Amino acid sequence: MYLKFLLITFIVHSSCLNLLDICQSGIRDDGINYVHCARKSLTEIPHFSSNRLFNLAFDELILSDNLITHIHANVFNGLRIKRLIMSGNHIKSIDENAFRELENYLEELILEFDSTIVDRIPQAIQTNLINIKSLTLIGLNLRTLSSNIFNQMKKLESLTLKSCNIQFIEINAFNTIDKHLRYLYLDYNKLNEKIFIEINRLILLEKLSLSHNYIQEFDIKLLNFNLQYLDLSYNYLKKLILINMNNLQILNLQNNLLTSENIYGSIPKQLKELILDFNSINIINKNFIIENNSLEFLSIQSNEFLLTNSNIFQHLNKLKKLNLARNNIQIIPKGLFNFTPSLEDLNMDRNPLLSLSIDTFSGIEYSLHNISCQSCSLTSESLIAFSCLKNLQRLKLQSNLLTNIYPENLFSSMLKLHVIDLQRNQLIQISSEFPSSLRELVLSNNRLTILPFNNQTFQQLSQLITLDLSSNPLQCDCHIKPLYYWLLKHFQSELVPYVQWICSKPEYLVGKKLGSLTEHQLICQEKEISSFSVWLKDSETIIIEWSLTSLSLPLKLIVMENNNLLPIINLNKTQNYYVLENLKSSTNYSLCLQTNEQYLCRNITTNNQQYISLSSSSSSSSSSAIIDIEYLIIGITIGIIIILLILFILILFLIKQRKQYPHSLKSTTIDSYYQTTGSDTTQIATCNNSIEEHSIKSLKHHQSTPIFCYCQLPSNYCQDQPSYHIYHEIPLYNKPPVII
Repeated sequence: MYLKFLLITFIVHSSCLNLLDICQSGIRDDGINYVHCARKSLTEIPHFSSNRLFNLAFDELILSDNLITHIHANVFNGLRIKRLIMSGNHIKSIDENAFRELENYLEELILEFDSTIVDRIPQAIQTNLINIKSLTLIGLNLRTLSSNIFNQMKKLESLTLKSCNIQFIEINAFNTIDKHLRYLYLDYNKLNEKIFIEINRLILLEKLSLSHNYIQEFDIKLLNFNLQYLDLSYNYLKKLILINMNNLQILNLQNNLLTSENIYGSIPKQLKELILDFNSINIINKNFIIENNSLEFLSIQSNEFLLTNSNIFQHLNKLKKLNLARNNIQIIPKGLFNFTPSLEDLNMDRNPLLSLSIDTFSGIEYSLHNISCQSCSLTSESLIAFSCLKNLQRLKLQSNLLTNIYPENLFSSMLKLHVIDLQRNQLIQISSEFPSSLRELVLSNNRLTILPFNNQTFQQLSQLITLDLSSNPLQCDCHIKPLYYWLLKHFQSELVPYVQWICSKPEYLVGKKLGSLTEHQLICQEKEISSFSVWLKDSETIIIEWSLTSLSLPLKLIVMENNNLLPIINLNKTQNYYVLENLKSSTNYSLCLQTNEQYLCRNITTNNQQYISLSSSSSSSSSSAIIDIEYLIIGITIGIIIILLILFILILFLIKQRKQYPHSLKSTTIDSYYQTTGSDTTQIATCNNSIEEHSIKSLKHHQSTPIFCYCQLPSNYCQDQPSYHIYHEIPLYNKPPVII
């Protein structure tokens, strides 16, 4: 007897421990007591009454996503729960008295059935739920919703029959609940427009959801005036009539076959949310949006919607959210947003040819908080359009063609900015100027190598929580240390080595994660490119000069023309200059020299005039160019002055010589010649005076002056003979010359 008592005690104790291991109980923030037994692979409902450790008066029992197929009678004995959730169980059968113990307590019930077996609403649900307020049945194979099913449910306010294969609703199906049913959800069935006759009997109905059915036409005037929410999404609607629905606040018509021509009437005056996504609506009819409307959210995604003029939103002065994604919009008319002064959220995603200008967002400069332009083929020149948005909080520009941030202070001027998403662009450099309010910065999947983040940057970004640099070719040298320290501080230590910030330089760290390195591995080597300058020769020619520390390095020139990448040029390392010709005038060029370890860029703009207009990423290069030009001008000026001075001195010297030797220019001539070939043969020409006479006369004046004789050619000289140099110098001596 004693052993039997011990065995029973052990079994009861073991079952208590097992139930405690399976289910958890607690109190939610709203004060609801609950027992949570979801996703525990249970095959039947546990016997909570046998476990004294559980409070049997809890409000909510969650048994969803288990393997329960049958609900037995008396299984809820002793429980006083108000809400029972059993979705995701594929129930096959329910005993007739299964909910007898809960009929005075249960207010909300959610059940999911096996549609291959259960083809009617079980009797236990029809008779034992007299206090039920919310009933959700999923997966029944009803086909027809019969009448008199809900006769015992005098308090039912919300009814959901989802995925129940309902094709027809009998007359008086809602007969006993038509005076108090407020929410009706018939999604994922096979209903058509004929059901509205029965639904119209629900005079207090506030919410009606008929998503994923077979409805082709809808006349909203068939419904009662109290309806506030209507969901007709994912049907086959081709025609829509909107009349006399003054209380309707939310209308969802997405994924239908509607066109602008088949929408009649005007939106209800109290309508706040209108969803027209994935239809074929290309324009808004003139009278569709009335004056003094209450519309706050308008979504026209994927409609080939045309922004034909700036007046199409003229009555939407209360609009707060606008979705124009996937419409192939190319141009936003000037002044379009002047009629939407309250707009806070704008979605322009996936308009692949979108063009923006500096005045695109005129009218919403101070109201707009969130903007998304994903996959719009935006270039860096388009960023100037966002500079006027002073109160922007979220800026999403992922999957575009951005190469840099222009202007550089674009983000810092947005003092309330919290999120910047620039992932999947072509960024090669990023601004270092960000507002102190920034919390999330996403730069993944770009071409960033060198980052401008230093200790001062991270001190300013004290609220930054998320920084994503994955899939960038980072240069892991000494300059990346501030980023390395931030990584160690803001990530859990065990996760730091696995953060996907991958090094691409230097060579010995290629492929390694930044978080897996030590501080001593982040060192800087000698610069490979010691100087780099660009010159504008004329409007079509640029001269590039550089110097390298090693000629063994591969050197590439990367040219961006208005942010469009041109073919990469492999430079001759033995030279120190390169000439780019046949360029476009008045065009922005970004010229980058790349080696294995270094990447330097200069920006330059060609002009129509023949003057230099140079903008460099390094201010020292432009100043050095001006200094070199000044030195060149000064050198030329000094050279001219020196030459003039030498000529002046030479002229003075010659004048002085002439005054000192006034007769030095007199000479005696003699006709003499010799062959240019250098022959010793000479011929004596006839002179007016003999050599001896001239020599003697000259000796009387200046014995030191040389005598020149200019002679005539003899008359018998033949012109066919070789040419001769006709000059001869006769030196004078102190003694009279001896004539032989």
